[in-house]
Amino acid sequence: MAKTQVNLRLEESTAEMAKQAAETRHIPVNEYVEQLIRADNEQLRAAFMAGVQEILDGYGDLIDEIEAAA
Repeated sequence: MAKTQVNLRLEESTAEMAKQAAETRHIPVNEYVEQLIRADNEQLRAAFMAGVQEILDGYGDLIDEIEAAA
C-alpha cells in the first residue's frame, strides 16, 4: 500500500506520550498513529452499523412495504 506523508503539530507533551507509547509497543510513531486512526474509524463504523441494524430490525417491514408500493 502506498504511503502519504502527513505532518502533524502536537503539543510537546502529547508528542512525548506518542513516542513513549510507540516505544513501549516496539513500533515507529507513524505506525502507532496509524493504528490509533484505524481503531477509531473501526469503532465508529461498528457503531454506525449497529445503528443501521437497529433501524432495520425496528422498521424493516415498513421499509419493505414502502419498496413494494413504489
